[in-house]
This record gives sequence, C-alpha cells and structure tokens, in this order.
Amino acid sequence: MFNSGPDYLRRTSNMVLDALLLAVGERFGGKPVNMADLQRIVDGTKESTDLDHFYRASYEQLMRLVEEEKRRYARTNAFGRLVVHPLQAHFEQGRLDRRLIGNFFFFIRSLFGDQVAEFTEAAALVAEELGVVGEEGESWDPFYADPRMKVIYYTVMVRVVRAFRIFESRRDWVLKVMQHDPTSVALSSNVFVEKSFDGEALPFGNREFFLFFDSLIRPLRDLQGDDLALFVETVGDEPGAVVGEFLRELSRLKTA
Repeated sequence: MFNSGPDYLRRTSNMVLDALLLAVGERFGGKPVNMADLQRIVDGTKESTDLDHFYRASYEQLMRLVEEEKRRYARTNAFGRLVVHPLQAHFEQGRLDRRLIGNFFFFIRSLFGDQVAEFTEAAALVAEELGVVGEEGESWDPFYADPRMKVIYYTVMVRVVRAFRIFESRRDWVLKVMQHDPTSVALSSNVFVEKSFDGEALPFGNREFFLFFDSLIRPLRDLQGDDLALFVETVGDEPGAVVGEFLRELSRLKTA
C-alpha cells in the first residue's frame, strides 16, 4: 500500500529504471556501455509495447490514489467548510482575503484545543454519510443543513462570542492574529496548501472584523422554528441573550 501519489510515482519510476538496467544487462552482460548504446536501448524501450500492461496498471493505481486523496482531503476540510460557509460570498467578491481562513482556524483552535479534532472527525463522518465528499462542484447544502452540523456550528460560534466578554481587549488580539500572513494559503474557502511565512500583514481592520464576525454570528440571532429549538437545546439559552451584546459592540465598529 502506498502512502501518497508522490510515493507511488517514485516507486513506479524505480521499477522502470530497474527494467532499463535489466535490458542493459541482458544486452551487454558485464561489458562497459557507451552513451550511444545506452541511447539506442532507451529509444527502443520508449517504442516497445512490452511495458504497456505495466503502464495501464500503473495509471489505474494512480487514479485510485488520486480519488483516495480527494476523499481524504474533503474529509479533513468538512469542518473547515462548516465554520466558514457564511463567509463564502465575501471571499468570492473580494471583500475578504481567503488567506484569513487559516488565521481564523488558529483562533478556533486556541478556544477549543484538541476538541477541534473531534469536530473534524464528526464533520467528516457526516459528509461521507451524505455523500458530499466528492467533486468540488457537488452541493454541500445537505451537509450544512444537517442538525448534527448545526449543533457543531452553534457550539463553535457561541464559544467565539463568549471569548469576547471583554470586547475591546479580545478584538485587539484577534486583529493581530488575523493580520498575520499565514503559513497556509486557502485555494478556496476550504482547501489549503502550505507556504513559507513572509511576515506580511493581511488586510484586517475594523471593516473586515465587522464583515467577518457579523456574517458568522448575526444569523444566530434570527433563528426560528426547529433551528431555534436546536440552538436552545445545544446552548441552554436564547440566541438574543447569547449574541446580543456581541452584536451591539460589533455594530459600533460599523458606524465608527
């Protein structure tokens, strides 16, 4: 079993090189081989159909690895999709920088620690159960609408709100966290690649702070029906009592 696509490609390349050495050995035995002879063997190997079965089998295995990687990546990012989904329009329209996502996850991890791993696994299992871990174009709406995911979302966002009991001091800290150029780059709202730290400040002042947290928190105040009941059951209080003061402080940033 191969751990990754690059690992498989290395092993496949090694097998091709071994086959080339075998061909040289069969042709020349232990005699020295000059570049012209080696070139003829390489050219012959390129045109030969002897390895076609090997190439087909290798291609099929590589495609299986690609699909496994896609599923594994989608599982890992299911929780990420959940917590930034309300921000998607801001990212798509350029009002918020996608690089902020990594910093926001750092903030969440600072609040939850190892519990983030539990959220990640729970979200991955639901995503797989609902069959939304495939292509990027597939709709994740059933995932966001699932009550189990709403419980996680409510839990995370209420903890975020309660972290702002002393609003100004927490806001100043969050601004510094969010302004750091992250060590991962968001290719979309939920897909990341590692990058070196450049020490650049990202655009995240009061305007971005308002857009970011207003989009995440304000919808909680307006929950109705089953969603309202689920919130109260999860949190133990009415939405207005939990997020009201935070939203009032947030509104002052918009009008400042």
